[in-house]
Amino acid sequence: MEVQPTGQPKAAEAPASPLKLDREAFGKAAEVADGFWIIATRHRPGLSRKMFEINNRCLVFRLQDPQAGGPVLLVANAVDPAQSLEEVRRLERETRLKVRYVLSVGGGHHLHMAPWVQAFPEARVLVPPVRVPRTRNGSKLMKMERVAAMSLEDPLPQLKGQLDAVVFHGLLGFPDHLSPGEGGPDNVLAMMKMMVMMVRGPKDPVDELWLHHSATGTVIAGENLAWYYPGEEYRKLPFMGRNMLKPDKVWLMEMARKVESPTAVAECWKKVLAWPTRTLMTYHDPPTRAVTTEPRAALEQAVRAAKQI
Repeated sequence: MEVQPTGQPKAAEAPASPLKLDREAFGKAAEVADGFWIIATRHRPGLSRKMFEINNRCLVFRLQDPQAGGPVLLVANAVDPAQSLEEVRRLERETRLKVRYVLSVGGGHHLHMAPWVQAFPEARVLVPPVRVPRTRNGSKLMKMERVAAMSLEDPLPQLKGQLDAVVFHGLLGFPDHLSPGEGGPDNVLAMMKMMVMMVRGPKDPVDELWLHHSATGTVIAGENLAWYYPGEEYRKLPFMGRNMLKPDKVWLMEMARKVESPTAVAECWKKVLAWPTRTLMTYHDPPTRAVTTEPRAALEQAVRAAKQI
């Protein structure tokens, strides 16, 4: 049996993906597996009109919650409420279950959360603990009822074995700034300032939430993994998108997410790579797209290429 540098046995490649990703469509809660729905929404990075349009997935899971004494709904990634809230409410009606959890998944994925706090009064709203509470918007969220930071070491203990989670930390990202979605400028000067910040490099501690849906073997990556664009989708991107991304490749976002603590990062990868993986996806892959061919091997190869294990 091959042993990784972490000292853990290498996980076997899981069977083929069971997800019916061909059902994914904008503005619809598509059931891609039993108790697993995806809502594709239209999104521009940074909520800037200057950026190209991408997918921003909202994931909904039916899970057994011992704290609630039965099945509940969990929402991962609170996306644009205008494109998603009614679909989630429809799922509540059709399943006769309540949304009990709404998760922020890291990066800038907390900017739409306030309307979700108000829309689902029985839900606990959980954010990763390192970056979000320190941001302008996150500090406001933390003052709202039912909003809390996850534990760094054990983010979702009550759901372990159904929806496993790793708060990926030991990383540096770009500092918080007033985004266009928060009323910041959305012009050429703002774009130039952003480019200067990128040249200077990441300097602010960040964290990213990685999830593993055990029933389907689906790993949902944080923003330290690049979005997966098959060649035909990559060729549809504008010039800016083609410069940012790579076709047909699983790779790490090393420019936007630098390693601050090699020990912490290696420990996070040890946990993630131990998950049986049948599908690997990010929130921003094009609709119907994800890595389904040897996804765990592809992820490990990317991690090794970046020298993070």
